Amino acid sequence: MVARVGEPAPDFTMQCVSLLGRVPRTMRLADYRGSWLMLAFYPSDFSFVCPTELIAFNSHIPDFQQRQCQVLAVSADSVESHSEWLSTPVVDGGLGAIHFPLASDPGGVVAQSYEVWLSSRQVATRGLFIIDPEGILQYAVVHNLSVGRNPNEVLRVLDALQTGGLCPANWNAGDGKFDPESVLKTGTVLGHYRIRKKLGSGTFGAVFAAWDIHLERMVAIKVLKRSIFESRETVLREARTAAHLNDPHICTIYAVEQEEGLPLIAMEYIDGKPLSQLIHEKSLDDELCCRIAYQIAAGMAVAHGAGVVHGDLKPANIMVNKDGLAKILDFGLARVQHLQAQETMHREPATEGTLGVRFESDFEATVDFRHRSGDYSTSLRGTLAYMSPEQAGGYIGGVASDTFAYAILVAEMFKGRRADSAFQPLEWLAKLRSGQIVDDVLEGLEPSYREWLAPLLDKEPSQRPAMTDISESLHRLMGTRAWDLTT
Repeated sequence: MVARVGEPAPDFTMQCVSLLGRVPRTMRLADYRGSWLMLAFYPSDFSFVCPTELIAFNSHIPDFQQRQCQVLAVSADSVESHSEWLSTPVVDGGLGAIHFPLASDPGGVVAQSYEVWLSSRQVATRGLFIIDPEGILQYAVVHNLSVGRNPNEVLRVLDALQTGGLCPANWNAGDGKFDPESVLKTGTVLGHYRIRKKLGSGTFGAVFAAWDIHLERMVAIKVLKRSIFESRETVLREARTAAHLNDPHICTIYAVEQEEGLPLIAMEYIDGKPLSQLIHEKSLDDELCCRIAYQIAAGMAVAHGAGVVHGDLKPANIMVNKDGLAKILDFGLARVQHLQAQETMHREPATEGTLGVRFESDFEATVDFRHRSGDYSTSLRGTLAYMSPEQAGGYIGGVASDTFAYAILVAEMFKGRRADSAFQPLEWLAKLRSGQIVDDVLEGLEPSYREWLAPLLDKEPSQRPAMTDISESLHRLMGTRAWDLTT
């Protein structure tokens, strides 16, 4: 393994010594898991430059501790040499009381894995590395042997990394985060994508229409808002999920990339409107509602057949083009699960603390709240307006949770309004948990629609029909006409 920014840092096991009188101990990379680590290589003890920079870093130890970052200095010298250096007063060229350990790397084994070893001189160059709490290397710089390092610059970089956002040149902690949405304007080029316009923004990211300069086609690119570490994992999870699926009613994912530090997904561009907008505009008649309902059910049947749960099915995640073709977007809360276990809900015990979740934008924001305390964890994931009773109660929902959300979505299409509009968020959450929202969802619908949708809203997940059965029942309900535009 070698050191690459953005990849797991090379492992190490070294003997270390710290303050005078301490017994040498073995330190491993794993010992630093859960905190940041500044790993600094230096040439050798009792050199001219080394004492000045290590003493300088030592004076900033409280600053590193404030940022939950530990410091480890490494050279090829022995622990005995380190101990002697620590016992030598500063006025005599030593270090005195240094409040971080010095590690011994005989033969430069660790320095070689970090690519800072000078074999001709048998010393390491002044390599400095910042490793995040997950063990991922996030920063690397190598100085000439004769040039010391500046702790203030390292702290500035550490601050920047911990923001999780973009930080331009000369950025300082007081400047706040750099908002990529503010600069992704029409005509801006991000990698090989030329921004045409912003399509929308949600809890997890902003979506832009863009021209793919390489492939000469329109695409939609999704740039996530969350910190770079969470964003990367969210992007990969969404892409892996969508990669399992191939259906005309599911948006196609083209690529997962990172451009100028921004993780993004490039996907099929759909020239249309979100279903939520069509509902708000009251531009849906019963026939179009049935056509869209069938297409969503057909697409979700394919996803469920592949063992994929959407987890956040709602009108804002459905795009409809000018011909009425519907496509399902944003599998950001989805996951792949084993078919034989797809109706086995994995319990994450809900507590009263769940009621303390702040619902941004009230009912319509996607919530991804997870909290662990001791042996118990609390989870609330999805969008409140379309959440199932089991999700509201702290369970990780299965395919039946998508069915529940689908029923609410379809009822909203026919009625032109949300069922929760007369309630406060926490009031609706309580009704969800008790399974008492069926009448609110079905109120005002024709009897045939009520009869069709009622089983989809059963409080017990195992009693809800599968998406394949739902699409077939929709056929029967509406007659022999196929509502799927792709057939």
